[in-house]
Amino acid sequence: MKEQTVRLGPREQQIVELLLQGCDNAEIAAQLKMARRTVKAHFNRLFLRFGITGGIKRVKLATLLYRRQACLQVDDMGHVSPVNVNTESSNSLPKA
Repeated sequence: MKEQTVRLGPREQQIVELLLQGCDNAEIAAQLKMARRTVKAHFNRLFLRFGITGGIKRVKLATLLYRRQACLQVDDMGHVSPVNVNTESSNSLPKA
């Protein structure tokens, strides 16, 4: 499967960050001061953009985005660069 570059808008980035923190739609809506219906609409657009259909879409999206985040590093200027991920090191695990 060929990976596409998908740019997320600022609001989508906020939603994705909260998704990766384990927030549900209600929690995301409360934190971003928007309706749950709006959060759901953002997710539906993200599912379409990433080609995610059927099954447990939120889990698929979170897994995909987490893997991409683990392999990319974004600096303060927004430049993205690959990161060497050493799966044998406990230092590469996300902090709780």
